[in-house]
Amino acid sequence: MIEVRGLGITLGEFNLKDINFTVLEQEYAVILGPTGSGKTVLVECIVGLHKPSHGSIHLDGIDVTNLKPEERHVAYVPQDYCLFPHMTVKQNIEFGMRRQRLPENEINDTVKKLTEMMHIQGLLTRHPLTLSGGEKQRAALCRALAVKPRLLLLDEPLAAVDERTRELMCRELKTVQRELGTTTIHVSHSFEETLAVADKIGVFERGQIVQVGTPHDIFRRPNSDFVAGFTGSENVFSCRIDQNMCNILNVSADIKLRVDACSNGDARVVIRPEDIRLHPAGTSIADNSFTGTISNVINKGALYKILIQTEGLEWSALISRRECLDMNIEEGMPITVEAPVQSLHVIGL
Repeated sequence: MIEVRGLGITLGEFNLKDINFTVLEQEYAVILGPTGSGKTVLVECIVGLHKPSHGSIHLDGIDVTNLKPEERHVAYVPQDYCLFPHMTVKQNIEFGMRRQRLPENEINDTVKKLTEMMHIQGLLTRHPLTLSGGEKQRAALCRALAVKPRLLLLDEPLAAVDERTRELMCRELKTVQRELGTTTIHVSHSFEETLAVADKIGVFERGQIVQVGTPHDIFRRPNSDFVAGFTGSENVFSCRIDQNMCNILNVSADIKLRVDACSNGDARVVIRPEDIRLHPAGTSIADNSFTGTISNVINKGALYKILIQTEGLEWSALISRRECLDMNIEEGMPITVEAPVQSLHVIGL
């Protein structure tokens, strides 16, 4: 549906470098990356706010690189929502449709349908300055969807809302997108938010897309230390492949891990904290286990983050509050650590 081919642009000291990214019709894609990595610049190029120095942008097979924003039939919701402060919510939502000179009954039907879907039908006479962050987000989304765009672009749409509202809005965004079938590109720096909505993810680092894939690909099979670290895989270690068995990784003198794939020479192994299993010290585990000492216990609400020291390496595990209490987890105690084979990933394989 949309294809970005070899796109590059220079803005001061910042560069986007040969961006290639494809989003299929009705797909929900997320551009994920840290602040300043170039996510918003890419979206603004797709909208038409910047003209790339090279490369092209295609919508439905048509090259729109040199078209004006209003000629592309895409809808853009910027991070600050940009609602017209002098207009009511209803007038904001109607604005694009009235520019298109749509019939009054069609405008009214669209407003009714979208505001009911987004649960803001009671806010139609309010002005933006009287709305909460979540209400503004819903109103801006209704305004964008009202013109039935070929493509919806959302730039950090949930950055200004609290955690509870963010979780609710993720569900609503995905539900509305599925119901309307609108192809969507959503910019985010939050991997939790990304997991809640994405069909496809493109990870940005310093003006480049460094990995594209499904949520499973990105979070379970990162292709670099950066992707692993940014998406929360805190356990990333250098290792050597055993000379006698290509699927055995020597992480340290006493820690050997079996993996499903064979490799050669040096390697980097990754396991997510939530996949680490902890057992009382001395527990006999058949495979991929070792002993460490708990160095820190961090209360994260429903979960506890447990840091474990082993031979100069620090491992991170996420366990439930119940598990923590059942094992009487505390700093300084020995613990048996298990790294399940199916949860290990060797970068590059």
